[in-house]
Amino acid sequence: MPTENTSNKTSIAVTITAVATLITALGGLIYALKSKNLSTGEAKSWFDNRENGIEKILYGNVGKLETTFNLSINENSGAVKGTYFYNKKQDQLYQLTGISSKNDLHLTEFTKGKPTAKCVLKKGDNGCYTGKMFNDDGRIYTMNICE
Repeated sequence: MPTENTSNKTSIAVTITAVATLITALGGLIYALKSKNLSTGEAKSWFDNRENGIEKILYGNVGKLETTFNLSINENSGAVKGTYFYNKKQDQLYQLTGISSKNDLHLTEFTKGKPTAKCVLKKGDNGCYTGKMFNDDGRIYTMNICE
């Protein structure tokens, strides 16, 4: 039987969750502001020069939309390259570059060769990466990537 909070006080669990979400978003914003954007030419060379890596097809969400990711992760350098698309809109392919280190995944999204978003994700106990996408136009979306 569900219980109601009749005291009109916020529970400690809700407060902790809100603070943790805020800290994650702030960290992602700091990363996005400090990260160097690659020029279109630099981005093209990243995609043209494929390194030996593990290629994976992963599934997830950006906001409420389901997505499919094709990522190549270089085991030596941690460099990540790949693409993703929205499952309901497969004609638009977004390119990704970034770095993977331990449980962190930092990606830059390119739309038609131009950098358009930064993604900051952490690997959870369930093996999925969860975090935020910070679009250059100010929009912020929650996102996850799972095997």
